Amino acid sequence: MDNLKFTLVIYVILCLCVPQSLGQNCPSTRKIGESNPSSKKDKIDAFGTGLGILLDATDDEYKINCCGVVESWEFYVKTNPGTVQLQIWRPDGAVGQFKLVGQNSYTVDSGNENAELLYSVPASQRISIRDGDYIGFYTAGDPMISHKVEGGASDGYTYSTSIGVLTVGSTFDWGSQTSDTRKEYAIHARVDPGNTPTLSNLDQTVTFPDSTAANTLMYTVTSSDNDPLDTLTVSMTTTTSSFSFDAVSGEVRNTGALPHGNNDLSFTVTDDCGNTDTGTLRITVTNSVPVINNLPATADITEDHMTEQLLYTLDVTDASLADTVSCTIASTTPSTTNFFSRINAGSTSVYGIYIKAQPSLSYDTARQYTLIISCTDTKDTAQGSFIVYVTRNNPPTFDNLQATTSITASSTTTGTTIYTVKSTDTDSSQLYYNMTCVPANCPFTIHNSGEILATADLSQHTVAGYDLYIYVTDGKTLVGPRTLTVILLGINTSPVITNLPLASPISIPENSALSASVFQVSVSDVNTGDTHTYTASYNPGLGSTLFSFNTATGLLSTSSSQNINYESIVSTATTYVITITATDGQATATQTLSVAITNQNEAPVFGKDSYAISGNEGLSGSTVGNPSFDVTDPDSGATLTYAIDCPTFIINSNSGVITFSHDYDLDVAGTASSITCTVTVSDGDLKDTASLVVTINDVNDNTPTFGSSAYTFYASPATGVGTVLGSIAASDADIGAFGTVSYTIDQVVLGNEYFGVQSNGDFYVKNGLTAFSSGTTLTVTATVADTGGLQDTATVSVIIPESTTAAPTTTTDRHITFLEDSRNIAWLTVASIMLAGLLLFCAYLIVRFGSFPCKNGSFKPNAHKVNRWPRTDRTEKVKLARKKHAKNHWRYGLENARDNKYGHYIVNHV
Repeated sequence: MDNLKFTLVIYVILCLCVPQSLGQNCPSTRKIGESNPSSKKDKIDAFGTGLGILLDATDDEYKINCCGVVESWEFYVKTNPGTVQLQIWRPDGAVGQFKLVGQNSYTVDSGNENAELLYSVPASQRISIRDGDYIGFYTAGDPMISHKVEGGASDGYTYSTSIGVLTVGSTFDWGSQTSDTRKEYAIHARVDPGNTPTLSNLDQTVTFPDSTAANTLMYTVTSSDNDPLDTLTVSMTTTTSSFSFDAVSGEVRNTGALPHGNNDLSFTVTDDCGNTDTGTLRITVTNSVPVINNLPATADITEDHMTEQLLYTLDVTDASLADTVSCTIASTTPSTTNFFSRINAGSTSVYGIYIKAQPSLSYDTARQYTLIISCTDTKDTAQGSFIVYVTRNNPPTFDNLQATTSITASSTTTGTTIYTVKSTDTDSSQLYYNMTCVPANCPFTIHNSGEILATADLSQHTVAGYDLYIYVTDGKTLVGPRTLTVILLGINTSPVITNLPLASPISIPENSALSASVFQVSVSDVNTGDTHTYTASYNPGLGSTLFSFNTATGLLSTSSSQNINYESIVSTATTYVITITATDGQATATQTLSVAITNQNEAPVFGKDSYAISGNEGLSGSTVGNPSFDVTDPDSGATLTYAIDCPTFIINSNSGVITFSHDYDLDVAGTASSITCTVTVSDGDLKDTASLVVTINDVNDNTPTFGSSAYTFYASPATGVGTVLGSIAASDADIGAFGTVSYTIDQVVLGNEYFGVQSNGDFYVKNGLTAFSSGTTLTVTATVADTGGLQDTATVSVIIPESTTAAPTTTTDRHITFLEDSRNIAWLTVASIMLAGLLLFCAYLIVRFGSFPCKNGSFKPNAHKVNRWPRTDRTEKVKLARKKHAKNHWRYGLENARDNKYGHYIVNHV
């Protein structure tokens, strides 16, 4: 006996003192709920179909106390095979509000009832659980999971017969549903700790130049978790603000200029249970070396130069976004301090090479200086050479150039002097000439005397003129060129296309107007009376369909009949070389013109001006419909996005599917059933709009409901037809057609329609009650239904009481008391005797066994529990007793008798 008491004390101490590790990772195969479902197979719920149960007992038997996943379910099915939704609920905000975080569907086949079933959840369907979640289940058909009526108020649960089928993520107000106690359900969830998340593509090193533009994608960090319902959170830590991380997309981007060198970014991925993985991304930034674009170069300076002067402006570039480049003269050969480098006036970064004032140059001492220019961004250096030539003063000068002279071709023969160039040089008496000419191979030459002579007979010459480029030198300094234009008179001069060729192609955009001017050919001809005609050929030949050429005027235009579409010609060519020939009937001139067709962004276009969809009212996020927009965009590969201007809806920017932005209920006053919106499609630059008419259909989503499940009215056989006995009015939250209700009464058992219900819910006598004697209770079932078929029922009892008085008197009637009823005295006496015997038996047990029943010396902690009536049995017995007492009261002429929940009777005086 003493050993048993000591064991019990140790057991209680361990239960009270060992702390529960709530919120830690679940150990493998921990059972949450009833560990032995077969022990709770006694009863099945009688609530009918569509029963949802939330096992929120305050003893926390079915409450999740760790973090992990549901590995399997084990439950006892007593009857009603079918499909059961095994659910995990999580408190969500307000008291009584829960979110359905996961559910596993399991179908019990016929023949498997009256058995304990184990459902091992596939890995891809395992529900992630958290400390504080609760087990629940739902059966669309009749209840199937058994329970045992035992325990106390802490063995509670909440049930609902109106919850319906819910999707994961839905919320439900369990706090507004019915609670009950003293039931333990035959179900438990077996849980596991779940898996640790991983950073799939770290550690990693990537390299970028410091010229990389801001907001460039550096890397995309990816993570994974074998628990499919886990939410992963990825975070980044770094010592620099040069990088940003998008935890949703996993993208790492630079916020500005990249810092040179190695940049280590640390990442941590965390799942809902706090399991983590870490990794490092190293971004190595390389330097972009500065470039001197215009060296080597030279400059001339006279030996008598006296002022500070900019000799040359350096063109230095550095692709780095944040680097500052500085330039200096690293060395000068021969050595001198006459030259220096600095930032040019009016600039903040452009350097120039300067000669200082009063440099004291001497042509005879140093005729050139070689400067080594060094430009650095502090990390790398670029160099180039710059040569300064020192020249003597007083170069020769031309006295009669530039100039133009005309000669008669027919009288100019070989050796004829056509012009004499005159020059002056104060330092030299001997000058030397040379020249070049355009067109080349001209029929002239120049002597050192300055005379220009014809080298051929020009009487048959056809070139209308030449430009002679003449140079003079004194043997030290070359001056020139100066131009002498020679015009030949009396010959047929070939026409000259003066505005071709061009330095770059002409660009015209696609979709240019028909017959739009592209290029006007200009021709000059010494023979002013000549008439010119033009021809054009195209390469590729497709150009002949894109352009039109006027042979009389030389005007090149776009086609008069065909628009230029870049997308249709890009596979052939977008640049066309047009060979243009001008002729005066004798001589011709030919040049080429390049025309480039440029692509233009063209707006997307809806196929219709208006679209329409219809859908049912619903919750936020539910789909209204897909308008199936037919949008065309001539630009291939364009990414189109949709937008809508109605705040009621959200449009999928890619697919165009319309969903509700908030709960939409037509039963709310003022809610429109048709909304016209403007939908916009955009390619990122250009856009088009169309109207969208959204029609919302009313749904019969509210069941009409009686104010009570049972009504009791009193009448007498003499109650007149049409007499209203009371109201059983029902309510329906729907408005419109679905809010209209009608009443019917099932009174087949009465053999006639004795009662009726008016449209306002008044319950009245439809036919006389003389067929019924006093002391009769008439019970009928009233049904209220809306136009959508949803309905509710209530029991209506009409009591025709008995009276002990033959006629009304002045005697005051009253209800008999509990002890005035002889039948109550009888059963109370028997109950007292039985109670006394039970107490004596308990006293015997205490004396004989020491308060605790034992078997083979082992402690039976449940042996002292007392079986109680199930609540449902107790309730039925109370109802039968109430009916008997009511009938007995009316037999004694008493009215308005009723009993409270404690079985006491109330006496009302008339």
